[in-house]
Amino acid sequence: MKKFFQIIGLLTLMISSFIYTEKVSTTAKLSDTLLSEIKSKKDGYKENAIEPIIKEDTIIPGINGKEVDTQKSYEAMSKIGYFDDKLLIYKPLKVQNTLDKNKDKYVISGNNTKMDVTLMFKATPQDDLTNIINTLNQKKIKATFFIESKYLEKHHNQIINLIQNGHTIGNLSNNENYNDSDFVWMKTIITNIGPQLYNYCYTEKPNKSLLKTCNIQNSITIMPQIIIKKRPLISIKKTLLPGAIISLDVNQTLNNELNAILNYITSKGYNIIPLENLLKE
Repeated sequence: MKKFFQIIGLLTLMISSFIYTEKVSTTAKLSDTLLSEIKSKKDGYKENAIEPIIKEDTIIPGINGKEVDTQKSYEAMSKIGYFDDKLLIYKPLKVQNTLDKNKDKYVISGNNTKMDVTLMFKATPQDDLTNIINTLNQKKIKATFFIESKYLEKHHNQIINLIQNGHTIGNLSNNENYNDSDFVWMKTIITNIGPQLYNYCYTEKPNKSLLKTCNIQNSITIMPQIIIKKRPLISIKKTLLPGAIISLDVNQTLNNELNAILNYITSKGYNIIPLENLLKE
């Protein structure tokens, strides 16, 4: 009887070992197949980094790319045993010539490979931004506001709220004089009360002195290609293009036409985003 049970035990062990070996073999085959499939398909999901376009003193920022992380993607998919592109894990492909290295150049637009644009509202201390802000909020759209130091003094709570809610605030110093001490004071406030990373200067034409001053203060100088002083809706219809930075003077016409402007831009398939996002690599 004892010998009988020994034989039964030995047979059970052999069968279990065989089943285990088969499972390991099957798992190994699935693993090899899955890993091979990821490797064969990964190039189809690769997005190369796009380097910036630099011409003389101007720059259009580049965009980071990405490629499949084969090992991490395999580890994620091995739990289900088959290829699923929703489980692909990526690693970044970084732009080499970054905007941080080119603060001595004028930024004239965002990259034109994406359907993104920025609306930039240029306000004087006498302007009222209430209607513009309300219209943007109703549409859930984030924009960019370039303001002077006296406007910040007068409406500091409004500006703090705009920054903390994802809008970008540009620095016009005191009457666009970047040698004025208000420039550094404004920069400190703008970049320390919310998520905004950069301080932005503004010019509508080349100004070497301004560019040098802003570069020394680690700031980015914006020189938009599209500057609209009047008839904003008609002008935008004529000039709209991917990556555009559109500078708009705050006035009654703009207040009256802003809702139509937002509707027109979005109807053409564009996303309206703040400057900080437009220039993100």
